[in-house]
Amino acid sequence: MYKRVIKRLLSIIIAFCSLVVLSPFMFVIAAIIKMDSKGKAIFKQVRLGMHQKEFVVYKFRTMVENAYQIGGIDSYDGDSRITKVGAFLRKTSMDELPQLINILKGDMSIIGPRPILKEEFEPYKSNEYYLSRYNIRPGLFCTIDVDYRATASRELQFTMDADYVDNVSFKLDAIVFLKTFMTVAKRENVYKKKHNSYSK
Repeated sequence: MYKRVIKRLLSIIIAFCSLVVLSPFMFVIAAIIKMDSKGKAIFKQVRLGMHQKEFVVYKFRTMVENAYQIGGIDSYDGDSRITKVGAFLRKTSMDELPQLINILKGDMSIIGPRPILKEEFEPYKSNEYYLSRYNIRPGLFCTIDVDYRATASRELQFTMDADYVDNVSFKLDAIVFLKTFMTVAKRENVYKKKHNSYSK
């Protein structure tokens, strides 16, 4: 019952209430992004959702315009493509706030495996256990955020995602929700190590 109904209902309630409270703040962030660098305030990108269905994810733009064309999808600490405002947004995870809209649309949940690019999963698509990460909606927060954030390897990320899907419960979601805020508050593990293939 929790996995099928209650989880979705809680995600809608939390996302709606968060947007009501945070909307003025989000408009301010958008305005600052526009003033800080050229380009749109909202970054849109196609990611894989539940059952590997593609959807458009929303984020506050943290890099210069056409950043991926300049240097690829990976980013790192000190990356010159990251704007001054963007660096702060990434450290605080506030760049993810527009995904509250994705949650209301039904693309995402509050807790679940992070949505990734189709090509990022391509080398692992034959792994049945990893495929189970797509049995539920992707999330704004996930188990990987509790300790690793962007520093985990792709294999560790997918293993933790699959483990989460096998054990999803209200208790686990509550733990991930609360511990993620503690991790973000420390502003650690924002960027992956250069030898890893994991990117948020």
